[in-house]
Amino acid sequence: MVVSARDPVLDATRALVERIAGPGRIPPDAGLETRLGDGYWLDSIELLEVLVACESEFGIVFDEARDLDAGSLETLGTLTALIRSKQPTVREGR
Repeated sequence: MVVSARDPVLDATRALVERIAGPGRIPPDAGLETRLGDGYWLDSIELLEVLVACESEFGIVFDEARDLDAGSLETLGTLTALIRSKQPTVREGR
């Protein structure tokens, strides 16, 4: 039997996005490919709220010039990948 572990980064990112989108705009089949703009229907102000909440939640800082292009903010999955790329790596045995 294969047991898959929960993904805490994805779960926390999804919770932040869904809190800001509000219950009326959460797609029933939301997943990694759910678009932030026309899936959760986030406008530019709400997307900024998501970014600020992510910085606070994950202790990261987004670089406007390098991190915030349209592709990295397209879906829940691309946002989660961006967050992961900003987190320090943990080495085994440390």
